[in-house]
Amino acid sequence: MIADSLRHLERYKGLHPLLAEGLLALQRLAAAPPADGRHELRGSQLYASISRYLTTDPSAKPFEAHRRYIDIQCVLAGRETLYWAEVERLQVQQEYSEGKDTAHYADPGGAGIPLPLEPGRFAVLFPEDAHKPGCHAMKEGAAEVRKLVIKVAL
Repeated sequence: MIADSLRHLERYKGLHPLLAEGLLALQRLAAAPPADGRHELRGSQLYASISRYLTTDPSAKPFEAHRRYIDIQCVLAGRETLYWAEVERLQVQQEYSEGKDTAHYADPGGAGIPLPLEPGRFAVLFPEDAHKPGCHAMKEGAAEVRKLVIKVAL
């Protein structure tokens, strides 16, 4: 996992062939976000999704992980906490779905490391990075968030 400020995007562009393109898209879309929904950048190889939702209590959510995509997550408005854990330390709750590119994992109670996300900060999540996004910001209740997620094919 990578967690950093948008000011430091240049540091990560050489890690994966499409990651550089995804990070450039992050920079562009975060500066001038389009409408909510899916936005094709390079077909199924690279696309962006913008959504709005209310944050939830972390105890009500499972961890998730993907095998075919790297996630780049960035909050455009509002604040949330994303919890991170190593996939191999969690128990499978719902087996991997090829169609959804998602497996869900049970939270054994406080297993995740909290990562605050707010405008100007981003996280890059690889297949070994289980994550629980969309949780209440630390010491806050439900709040509306607008979020950009860029999917980078492996």
